[in-house]
Amino acid sequence: MNIGYGINYCSKLLKNKLNKELETEDITVSQFATIKDIERNSFKNGSEVGVTAVEISERLDMDKPTISGIINRLIDKKYVRKYPNPNDKRSFILKLTKEAKKKLPKLEEINDKVLSDATEGLTNEEVLLFKTTISKIIKNMR
Repeated sequence: MNIGYGINYCSKLLKNKLNKELETEDITVSQFATIKDIERNSFKNGSEVGVTAVEISERLDMDKPTISGIINRLIDKKYVRKYPNPNDKRSFILKLTKEAKKKLPKLEEINDKVLSDATEGLTNEEVLLFKTTISKIIKNMR
């Protein structure tokens, strides 16, 4: 099998399966990724500072209109709140709401289950080797 085809097909299968499982929580994979990005990057020096849409779009490799639509849907669902950016009047600071923080463990549980199903039958060493290999490929492509 061609490695590019294999990586692409595997990614598509994982995304489709995760989307299907997240439907029960009325969340898409892209919305979950955005929530996780905000959670991971909102704190600096122990205090919550939030993130901007541009920062999220760069980290998740999404164009600005796409991330804007995702953020607007998350705002409508009351998972994200936006605040004026004191450093740039053209942008907003985004933070997770209490509702999102409360929902996050369930979303992570669903994600973990999908990944567990995907790696069923692999040894811990095989999973570690895969993580190392895929990380090197990502680094090479950036």
